[in-house]
This record gives sequence, C-alpha cells and structure tokens, in this order.
Amino acid sequence: MPGLQHIKRRITAVKSTKQVTQAMELVAATKMRRAQETALSSRPYALTALEILANLVEDVTLNDPEGLTAKRFPLLATHPVRQTAVLLVAADKGLAGSFNSSIFRKFEQFFSSYSLLTTPHSLSIIAIGQKATDYARRRGFTVEASFVKFGDLIHLTEVEPLAQLLSDGFTQAKWDRVVAFSASFVSALRQEVVERQLLPLSFDRIRQAVEQIIPQTGRYAELRQQIVASRLERPVEHLIEPSPEEALNHLLPLLFQMEVYHLILEANASEHSARRMAMKSATDSAGELIGNLTLAFNRARQASITGELTEIAGTVSAMEK
Repeated sequence: MPGLQHIKRRITAVKSTKQVTQAMELVAATKMRRAQETALSSRPYALTALEILANLVEDVTLNDPEGLTAKRFPLLATHPVRQTAVLLVAADKGLAGSFNSSIFRKFEQFFSSYSLLTTPHSLSIIAIGQKATDYARRRGFTVEASFVKFGDLIHLTEVEPLAQLLSDGFTQAKWDRVVAFSASFVSALRQEVVERQLLPLSFDRIRQAVEQIIPQTGRYAELRQQIVASRLERPVEHLIEPSPEEALNHLLPLLFQMEVYHLILEANASEHSARRMAMKSATDSAGELIGNLTLAFNRARQASITGELTEIAGTVSAMEK
C-alpha cells in the first residue's frame, strides 16, 4: 500500500489539475456561448444568401441552351478532377477531446478512396488552425497555405484572403475542385464532421449546404420546413435588374465568401463546445479521483494508527510480564 505522504502528494497534484480544468471549462463555456450566438445568429443571413445564389445559378443554367455559363462564370465551371484542394479546418490548440482527430479521420476516409483511382491525382491542403497544419505536414501533404489564429469572433472581412485564395486557384485551373472538412455545430453536446464541396458551385451542392446548416433540433430548426421545403423545393422567382447574369458577376464571389465565413463560424462554435465538454469530463474525473485517493488516504492512516496501537499494546503487555 502506498505511504501516506505519497497519497497526500497525489491528492494535492490532482486538486491543482482540477482547478486548471475548471478554469479552462469556464473559459471555454464563455467562448462557446459567444461563438454559438454568432454562428446561430448568422444562420438566417447565410441561408438567405445561399438561397438567392441557388436560385440565380439555377435560373442562369436553365436559360443557357448554348452551355456558355461556365465560360461567363468560372466558379460554376466543372472540369475533369485531377487536382483537388482540401480545406482542412481544425483548431489551433488541443485539449478539445476528439474534435481534431475526428476531422482528420473523416479526411483519412476521403483520402483512402484515392487508391482506387486509375488517373493521376494530387491533393493540396489549405490548413485552418495549427493542428491542421501540423497534421498535413506530418503526413507529407503539400500545404498550399496555412491560416492560424482566426479568432473566436471572426469578421467577414477576415476570411476574404482565404476565399480569394480558393476562388483564384479554382478559376486559374490550379485545382479542379475544392473540398472542405470541418465540424458543424449541432448543439452544445454534439458536433458533426461534414464534408462539403465548395467549388465548383452548383444548385444541388448549394441546396445540400443549406440543408446541412439548418439544425435538426433547437433554435432555427423550424427553418428546415419553412426554407428547405417551401422555398428550395419550389424556388422563389426573383426579379433581377439589370439581369441575373449581371447580378451573378457581382454576387458569386461575395456569396462564396459568405459560405466560407459561415463554415469557419460553425467550426469555432464546435471547437469551444468540444473543449468545454472535454474539460468538464476532466474536472469530473479529477473529482472522482480525489474522492478515491482521500478514501485510500483515510484507510492507510487508519491502518497506520491501528498498527501503532497494536505495537503499544504489545509493548505494555511485554512490560507487565
């Protein structure tokens, strides 16, 4: 049985750890609430923007019998896929449970499918977060760009360099598609890793992105029926002046930037939620361990006192004889 001093030192160490995890839990909870509110409050704007974009894309595509849409709007052009840019969105720090590893596992599943391809294919990684950068370099992938410290309350203008990088690389035929792997905020207790194809833009993929943004339960869940069913199943006809083509020329880059912006917001909210739950679990485990160590300490002390009393009684008995 460990000595009393050893158990006492362990109790002190675990108590110190518990204080740290409690503080980190409170910080993560505060950041989570702010990020969650930002992500949730931006959903109606993102939904409306994506809805308008989906309707414009569909309208221009249906009214293009000569197939000139791809030439006029490069972000809509489809090519044979030989070069893929992967937007890997993770955290700058750890201590967030399985948040980072679950994103990397999802990407690994995607990457494993490349062994089945017969045509040459290459991947370029655009890493968001220090963990994503370290992972990509450790695995030997080409890191095209790395973005760290995006912040908890990122503004739309801050993602402009990222969106510009993605759109420029696609329009200049540096890569044939852009795929993103990130966490989607479902609730404070649940985050899902999703795979989204950001480029080329298309009506079906935009509709899928809208459906993924709307939560299944909780706040804004009612928009699933209102927007997805009523509007996207039967798209609203917009009166566009001077023309849908002119509007798309100005709106496509901005709305694509909005889609990237919302993706980062969802990832930030998911990260802080995951870290809060991880720290809460660590705090609870530390409390349970302190209870077990305290019980072991009391038993050891009781055994020590009993042994000392036995020795005293034995000594007194020997002296009496």
